[in-house]
This record gives sequence, C-alpha cells and structure tokens, in this order.
Amino acid sequence: MCDTTFAFGQRGSHFFQCPSRREQTRLPKKLTQFLKSPQLKLIHHVALGFEDSFLLTWRDHKDQDHIEATGLPSELVDFLYTRNAQRRLVRDIPNIRCTLGPYNSSYFAHDKSAYIWMSLPEGLLSALQSRIKDGNWIDRPRFVALGANNNFLLLTEKHAALWELNNYRTVSRLLEFSRTQQSGISEIHNIVLHAYRFESFVTQSRNGTLIYENLPPHELSGIQAMVSPILQDTQSAERTIRREAGKRELPQRKPSGLQQRAQLRKEWGEHNQEFSTQGKGLKLSLSLSVSMGGIARLLG
Repeated sequence: MCDTTFAFGQRGSHFFQCPSRREQTRLPKKLTQFLKSPQLKLIHHVALGFEDSFLLTWRDHKDQDHIEATGLPSELVDFLYTRNAQRRLVRDIPNIRCTLGPYNSSYFAHDKSAYIWMSLPEGLLSALQSRIKDGNWIDRPRFVALGANNNFLLLTEKHAALWELNNYRTVSRLLEFSRTQQSGISEIHNIVLHAYRFESFVTQSRNGTLIYENLPPHELSGIQAMVSPILQDTQSAERTIRREAGKRELPQRKPSGLQQRAQLRKEWGEHNQEFSTQGKGLKLSLSLSVSMGGIARLLG
C-alpha cells in the first residue's frame, strides 16, 4: 500500500495525492499559493474544511517540516502549534492527520502519539473512550471518518470497526461485506467521507484499488486520474518491502568443504607462529602438523 490523501472542502474543492500524482481543484487561494512555493519539497497532509479553511503540513528543501492552518477551530490550532520550553513545535508533523466534520463543527486529529477531538457523534465518542485505559490506548484508532448528519466510521489497529452510515449506505454495505472475507476489515486501507454530500466517498484497499461513488461531476476526472498511479505506487511499495525483507532474511552461505580446509590450514599456520618465541638466547618452538587427511576427518 502507499500513502495517500483525499480531502474534500465545502466549496467544491478537493485535493488528492499519492507519491506519483497530485490532483486538485478550487482550492483556497492561500493554500494554492503555498502549493506553488519554490520552498515546498514534500506535502505530508492536507485537510479541507468549511469555506476557505484548511490544514497543510509540508517539508522544505532543507528537510524542515512546517504547519500552515487557516480558519480552523482555536483548540485544534493550539494543539497543532503546541511548543516545548525551547519554543520548538512538539507535534510529529509528518504524521499529523486531521478529519474535519461539516462546517468544522467537529474534528479528530492526531500525530500517532497525541490525539484531540471535539463534538464527535455520541457513538464514536463512546467507542474511543472505551479503548482508553489508565490514560493509554488499548486499541488505537487507525482512522476516523466524519460525514454529514453525524455519520461516522472508526477502524482500529486491531481491526475493530464501528460505524453509523445511514447517509452512506454503499460504504456500510462494503464494510459488512469485508467482515465476511478472509482478510476482513484489515484489507481496507482508508475511507474518506465527503462531509457535504450524501453517499459520496472514496475508499482505498491495501492492494491499491479505489472505490468511489457520487462525487461531484467536476471532481470525477480528478479521482479517475488517481486510479492507475495509486495502483502502481502500491505495487512499487510492496516490491520494496519484499526486497528489504529478503535482505534481512537472507541466510549466510555455509563455507564449502574446500574453503573450510583452507581456513583451518591457515589457522594452524598462525598457531605455529604464535607458539614460536625467543627468550634469553633460547628459541622455543612448538610445531603442530596436521595432514590433509586429518583435516578431512576433523571436518567429518
């Protein structure tokens, strides 16, 4: 699988990204300016919200990470820009992920170590709280999706799933079907609900397949352009993982019998030199001699 971003804004904007492709339309002017900056090297994450609000996390050509946020709830902004005693940002910026509900009235954000949320649907809030014990997660959220009319979706690292999707019936059926399969919910890599359009969503499986439905007409060409690049990037990532795993698991070759005999003769020769010493004009020499036949018997 490969890392992707699918973001939908209230004013018909979208931002789609995978390692080899980016598609965007009707973005807020301030965000568009940032994306055109010559300092920008890598985009970590984008979230689009109500009117011209957005979150952008990115890396410059000096490999410094940055956060840009406009129009977001003040509590969320404080969380993102939290600093330590040395005035350095404490968030793990490359891992920041943010889901905004309709009109930014709710949100869920984290950087894999710290989490914040506001005004979540009651069922989702209860599910999150039940997975915290003594201040620690017993089953971390893998992702949270917030849709219209308090619809939501939660998938956890242990592949538990909870949802209320009355206005996204296709997604609900997809989840029910996934539960009946051998790989189950774990096969789902990500799901994004369009918070301003019923029955509109994008889901990505671990093998790179995209399923989407009821996207606004002006956004269809963008998502269609992402299908092949995401599949190819996923296949490339899987090849890299297999290659790296193969390097780690490659067993050391056992020396051949001839190599073992040559090494043993070398070691005996070194021992012979070590036992030869000079002292008080008297040379003491201990010589060890092993025939090739003896070596063969020692090696079995």
